[in-house]
Parts: sequence; structure tokens; C-alpha cells
Amino acid sequence: MLEDGNIKAAVRILNSDEKPSTPSEQTWSKLKEKHPEASKPLDGLPCTTQFASISVSELDVCRAALSFPAGSAGGPDGLRPQHLRDLLLSSDSGPELLSTLTAFVNLVLVDGLPARVAPIFFGGRLQALDKKYGGIRPYQY
Repeated sequence: MLEDGNIKAAVRILNSDEKPSTPSEQTWSKLKEKHPEASKPLDGLPCTTQFASISVSELDVCRAALSFPAGSAGGPDGLRPQHLRDLLLSSDSGPELLSTLTAFVNLVLVDGLPARVAPIFFGGRLQALDKKYGGIRPYQY
């Protein structure tokens, strides 16, 4: 957290009584209990091509990408908002990346993301933490 400039989160973690959970079936069961799978299959949803979707401009994408606070967690691949910020603000790569990123965001908005990729794309990196007085909570890092 300190490396990312998020001093508040670093202090919170250092002062916390929570510790990483030991990986086990019991830990996995507790996490699944807190965050159950979808109760209904998603294949019954209306076809998205029946509806007009929104689209975003390069300015919208740039503002959104630059709005994340320091130390924001990345996805499963470790790419963090700070990485995008640094690349977008680069005079060499920024303009081309912004155009490509905007095209990608608009593709996602019209349901152009393959179903098998969605769980990875919309996923995150979590660590299970044992609470001081029992229980468990996921921590995104």
C-alpha cells in the first residue's frame, strides 16, 4: 500500500487484528457462504441486442481511469489503475491507448465480451482474512 501511495490503507492494515486465513475447505466454504453463486442461470436474460446500449467517449474513459484513488486494487492479472494512469498520461503511448481503451469499453458495453472471459475480466484478487472475534472477510489487494 505504501508503494502505491495509499498511506491510509497501509496504516489500517498495520493496526488491524485480522490475519490471513489458512487456505482450507472450511475457509472456502465460509467465503462461498458470504458470496454465493448466482441462484438463477443467466441464459434466461433478454438478448442485449434488442436494446440500445450506451457508449462512452474518450473523455469519459480518461476521466474514469484517472479517478481511482492511489493504491486501488488491480484485477487477477495485477494490472492496477495506477498502471493505466501512468500509460494514459504518457505523451508516447497515451493517445493511442486511450482510443483503444475507449473502443474496448464500448465493446464491453454492447455485450461484446465472450462469456468465458467475463468471470476473469470482472474478477478480482482477494485474500481471506480471519476476523478478530471469528468469521471471515475477503480483502481485495
